[in-house]
Amino acid sequence: RPTVPPDTAANPPIEEIPAPSERRLQGGRVVRIALAKDVDHVTLSATGEWRLYDSGGESTLLRAGAGDLWTVEAGSSRLRAVHDDGRTTATRPAPFIARTVGRGAFVTVNGKRYRGEVWVIPSGAHSVTVVNRLYLEDYLRGVVPLEIGHRGSGEEAAVAAQAVAARSYAYTHLAGRERPYDMLATVLDQVYGGVDAETPMSDAAVAATEGLVLQYHGRVVNAPYHSTCGGRTAAASEVWRGEADEPYLVSVSDRIPGTDRYYCDIAPRFRWTQTFTAGALARVLERYLDRYARVRSGGPGRVEKVEVRGRTPSGRVRALVITTDRGEYTLRGNDIRFVLRSPGGEILNSTYFSVETERGRNGALTQLTVRGNGYGHGIGMCQWGAIGRARAGQDYQTILRAYYPGTVVARADE
Repeated sequence: RPTVPPDTAANPPIEEIPAPSERRLQGGRVVRIALAKDVDHVTLSATGEWRLYDSGGESTLLRAGAGDLWTVEAGSSRLRAVHDDGRTTATRPAPFIARTVGRGAFVTVNGKRYRGEVWVIPSGAHSVTVVNRLYLEDYLRGVVPLEIGHRGSGEEAAVAAQAVAARSYAYTHLAGRERPYDMLATVLDQVYGGVDAETPMSDAAVAATEGLVLQYHGRVVNAPYHSTCGGRTAAASEVWRGEADEPYLVSVSDRIPGTDRYYCDIAPRFRWTQTFTAGALARVLERYLDRYARVRSGGPGRVEKVEVRGRTPSGRVRALVITTDRGEYTLRGNDIRFVLRSPGGEILNSTYFSVETERGRNGALTQLTVRGNGYGHGIGMCQWGAIGRARAGQDYQTILRAYYPGTVVARADE
């Protein structure tokens, strides 16, 4: 295959990924978001003219036009880019960097548009990690609408509250030099969809709260959030094993004052029911239980009893004990959700539930019914509660104070 010759003419300098205290790009804070980890290739393009550089800044590996597709492949800890027509770039052991030329264009990764620049980094002998490096505020434009959903008129305060919470989360998850990215673009951190996810309302919320974070005693705080608390949020130690409680992550009521209703009772999963037949329960235990409990050789056994053993101060299940003909298994906190999955693999909605069992004539368990409230871990801001509060006229700072008691909204220390 012919090789694209390096072009060193008029090649702009390539900036190395800086230390956390120096993470700036033209005056703005920069984050590094892993779009994909340990994949064998990635297809790059752009909506306008673009370039592919090596990370040393010594050569322009290729010059390409809008829509021109190049696939970066990994092999023996080295990279090369390949065009559909057979052209290839020089092979390099260092990361490749894709950047657009001029304003108004976006790099695309497997067809999805992203702001900033994209790094393709060798992560193994035959794999790469794909990192979007961009301004923090631009990152939030691709996070907020996916986390809070597409909202309507009268719900702007909830979107602004989401922007501040997401920005605070990002500030507390800057990783430094020990790894080539700060956060993942998935639910393991914050869901990020790039340019294609952006909406006018979420863009406005990010702009209106630019630079604002949650602080407690002058320190930027991690601000977890979840879909639906089901009536009351949880302290961190109630759900996450080994997690110390923070004074701003305590259990708070979502009840609307003077009523028997809750701000989040408008949520689709405010109340829910999930049913397991004996066969379905046996299958999920066989597949997932050994990840969270010590299971004897030969499998968990036939389920004889399922019972809640203790509740946390917010009413969530402290421990779920599953007794089979082969032993007793205890699941604690959020681990319960990762075992009692749906047939499709979706984790249990929350740990805010009760259980009912049915037995056949022979006394064997035939069905387990789980009746619960809420969706998510329950810690920090309840997103549907924030939407309900916005509809009731609360501003975003009032919403944040409700779910993170003792915090203040302040400008991040640049």
